[in-house]
Formats: sequence, C-alpha cells, structure tokens
Amino acid sequence: MNSRISLAMIVKDEARLLADCLEAVKDEVDEIIIVDTGSTDQTATIARDYTDLVYSFTWKGNFSAARNFALQQATGDWILALDADEVIQGEPGSLRSLINNAGDKEAFLLPLHNPIANSTEEFNTFFVLRLFKHTDRYQYTGKIHEQVSIPDPEKVALAQNPILKHKPLPLRIQHQKRNRNLRSLLQAFQNDPYNPFLHYYLGVEWLMLGKESYALPFLQEAYLRLSDENLLFRAPALKYLIVCLRTSGKSDEALSLCLEASLNYPTFTDLFYLGGLLFEEKEEYLMALKWFKHAIQCGTPQALFSHLAGSDSFLAHYHLGFCYEKLGRTIEAWQAYKAALDSNPRYPYPLYPLFLILLREKGPADCYQYLDIKGYLDNPLLCLTAANLFYLANHVEEAFRCLDDHKDLFPNDERYCLNLNKYCIYSGRFDKGLELSEQISQNSAKFSSAQTLSIIALILLGDFPKAKSLAITLWQTPLTRGEAHILLKAIRLINNETIVPIPPKIHEQETIPLLKEFYKDYLHYQESQGYLKSGNPLANSWGEALETLLKSSEEGSDFLLVTYTHKLETLQQRFSEIFGMGWRADEH
Repeated sequence: MNSRISLAMIVKDEARLLADCLEAVKDEVDEIIIVDTGSTDQTATIARDYTDLVYSFTWKGNFSAARNFALQQATGDWILALDADEVIQGEPGSLRSLINNAGDKEAFLLPLHNPIANSTEEFNTFFVLRLFKHTDRYQYTGKIHEQVSIPDPEKVALAQNPILKHKPLPLRIQHQKRNRNLRSLLQAFQNDPYNPFLHYYLGVEWLMLGKESYALPFLQEAYLRLSDENLLFRAPALKYLIVCLRTSGKSDEALSLCLEASLNYPTFTDLFYLGGLLFEEKEEYLMALKWFKHAIQCGTPQALFSHLAGSDSFLAHYHLGFCYEKLGRTIEAWQAYKAALDSNPRYPYPLYPLFLILLREKGPADCYQYLDIKGYLDNPLLCLTAANLFYLANHVEEAFRCLDDHKDLFPNDERYCLNLNKYCIYSGRFDKGLELSEQISQNSAKFSSAQTLSIIALILLGDFPKAKSLAITLWQTPLTRGEAHILLKAIRLINNETIVPIPPKIHEQETIPLLKEFYKDYLHYQESQGYLKSGNPLANSWGEALETLLKSSEEGSDFLLVTYTHKLETLQQRFSEIFGMGWRADEH
C-alpha cells in the first residue's frame, strides 16, 4: 500500500512567495495543511487556491507550538515540512520513491540549497530534517529555530533528492526576520544559557547582520560545545567561526583554526577553500595553491558537512588562477581561469583576468578569436561580459563583433539592443545604432538610455535640430533632466550659441558623473577611429564641448587632468611600440 504524504506548513504574510512553493509541491503530496499565524495580506486566500485545509492559529511566540498544531491536522503517513520561501526540486515522484524505499528508516534529512547569488550558482548546502513519519515520536521542540525531536538516530537517513531550494529574500525582509529571530533567541538563551544550539543560532544571526563582534563569542562557544555527534551543526559552526574571525580582522586566529581543524577533518572541502583564501590574503601564494588544490581534490564533501558549491571547483580554480598570476606563472593561471569557466559558465568572474591575459598575450583580434573558438561567446552572459570588457579596453570593434556575430543568442532582448546600440555608435555605425534605438519600447526602463545614445549619434552625424528636439523630449522626464541639460548645452557650444545657466533643479553633483561617463565614451570612440587618423570633425567638436563643460568645475578639471595624463602615457607607449622603446613625447 502506498504511503500518503501530508505537507504541513506554517505561514504569515507570505503572499509574495506561497504560490511558487505550493505550485512546485502540489503534485508530490496527498494533502496540504496550511496554518496561518496571523497574516494581514492575501496569504490565506492564496493558500485556499491549493487546499481546503487552511487553519488559523493564534501566535504565541512559539514556532514549535504552531508546527505541532499543523501536525495534528494532518492525516498522512508521512510529513513533509516546508517554509514558504522554499521550493522543492527534483524528478517527479522522487519524494514518493524515497518513502517507498525507506525500509526501516523513519525520517530523512533533505539537502537545502541556500543561495548566495542565484545568477552565478553560488549556494551553501545544509541537510535539514523535513521528511518524517507521522507519529507521536516526531514532534517539534524549541520556541525558535525549532527542531524535530529524534528518538532513534539509527532511524534517520540522508537523502540526495529531492532538493529544497531557499529563495533569496530582499535585504530589508531578511533583516526584519533576523531581528525577530534574535529577540526570540535571546529570550530563550536567558533560560538556557549553556545550550550549544542557541549559541550557534545566535552567532549566525549576528554574523548575517554584520555584527561580527557580537557573533564571535557565540560561534566560539558553539564550536567548542558541539561534538562530532552533532556534525550537522559543528561543521557549519566551524565555517562561520572562520568567516567571523576573518571579517573581524583576526586572520591569524582564523588560519590557526583552519590548520588545527584540518587535522580532524582532512576531507572537509570548504575548510581548505577558506584556508586558501586566508593564505591568499596574506600573500602566501604557494601555500594558498596547496590549500585550493586540496579543496579540489576533496571534491564534494560528505553530506554531514556544510558545503559551499564551487569551493571544490569553479571558485577554487578562480583563486588558483589569481595565485598563479601573482607568482608570474601565466600559463597555469590561464589554465585555471579556463577550468573555472568550463566548470560553471554562469560564474563570469574568471573571464575578466583570462581576458586580460589573452589581450596582453594575443592582442584584441586573436583574443576575440580564442573566446569564440572555445565557445565562451556562445553563452549569453559571457558574450555580454566579453563585449563590455573589449569596450572598456578601448577595442570597440571587437565589442561590436561579440554581440553582432552572436545575435541569435538574444531574441527580443532589450539589454542586448542597448549594448549593441552603444557599440555601434562608438564604432562609427551611427545609422545602425539609431535603428537599434527604435527597437526599444517607450515603456522599457532602458528607453531613456537608448534616447540618450540616439541624441549623441545625431550630434556626431551633424543633425542638430533632431538632436535638440529629442533632448527637449528627454528633459520632460525628471529623472533624465541631467542628461538632457548636458546634451542641450553641448549642442549650443558646438553651434557657438549662448550658454544658458544651470536650472535650479539641476545640481552640479548630478551632472559631473554624467559628464565623466559621456567623456569616457567619447574617448572610446576616438580610440576606435585610431589615434593617428584625422577622425570625425563633429566628434572633435563633441569632445571639446564636453571638456568645456567639465572645466567649469574643480572636480571636472581634476578628472580631465588625470585623463590627459593617462592618454599621454598611452600615446607614449604606442609610439614606443612603433618607433622604438626610447621614444618619448617630451623629447620630440
């Protein structure tokens, strides 16, 4: 006979998250129990879209009381416990398959992925007891950070699937929940000051709030008091303690702890990754290499250990590359960065140093060819990143090629259109840039940026009436009046017209950052046309207008001085490459 599964949840003001949670799990369970502890939003209404078993429970400041009330309403043979900000992931039926093959097991620890950054697939894995038989033997205890009591540890097993994924919350909501948890934890701590689990949770909450000095004594006590029988807590306590020491500026203490713990836990991947970071920060790169290599060699640690995804792969390879570069071992750095990208193409950071090595060793054209042949530009994120790197390195043509050659990766992508628009204009493809601007909807958040680029293109084409008309339209939106004011002033300067004073609603501190960005982009255009070419006279006039506006403030003048100095150094380097190493501008 198939066992029935009851989902038991407690919720409060979770309207933003609840539907996603229930949608993912509705076909994996036989009944859904929702206990609302006092919502003031649409939580209960959303819950009733998925189940008739929605109950109200007067909040008593005790999470276990609410959880156990939910258990009392369930009729299934097994209980699955979820929070509203979690989503179950796995093959359909994996939960039922786990139960059907449970044998004598009565409870399962499921992997919980707690994301650090969704976009780069960085997450910590913890194992949590969320699936257990519906008997009186399994009840919740503890007012805060409640836990299911385990009458017989031999009856508990680890499962690799299904996975629970914690959804990231806005920082404001995270802090609200952590402050709420702290109040309850501190109250519980007064009644039970020697409880190592309370020390652990208090340390974590303080650390996540950025209060390392408060967190440190609690984490130290938790690591000291927790034994390997509680490795599910002792291992993350160790990690958090190392992180806390590191962020508190106590790197030597953190490193000593790593060295000591490595003797007890020689296969704890994350421990060696953190040790590598500490040696790297102390500029002891050879030792850092050994620790990062050992982390890779360890691979994914045993399930009882807390694990940061990537500490055995892309993150470790990335830091290997950095250490190799610092030691002057360019080829090995190249290989390490490549390994990091191959391991996780959604983690783009290794592309930055790899790009600089390729640019230095091969030049822009061959750098582009290498990235293209290796398939990195077939990944939309890496393609956009590479294009931006080429642009910032003053190789606008290659930036344009990155996106134009791989347009099939970006169907109906306005971010792509805007970036390609920029590279078109600053590589001299004004008409194509104007066409791309028209593809961005007026309702888009990128519309004003596209309009700004169109005005610059029209200025460089000499169509001042249309440029002025668009700039006046831009002025009508309060958020873009700074851009509009600069553009209108520049048009007047180019046409030798009278300059109007800054309107009261426009402040210098608003316009200077914009002027700097416009001028940097102008220099990219100038570079794309070549220093030794005569260039576009209108572009020269545009640059002179921007310089005039920058010189009207002390901050702008200082910026220009730094820019001129850098430009002179670049020119000296170029001429040295052409005419010989001894050539200097001030000598000729």
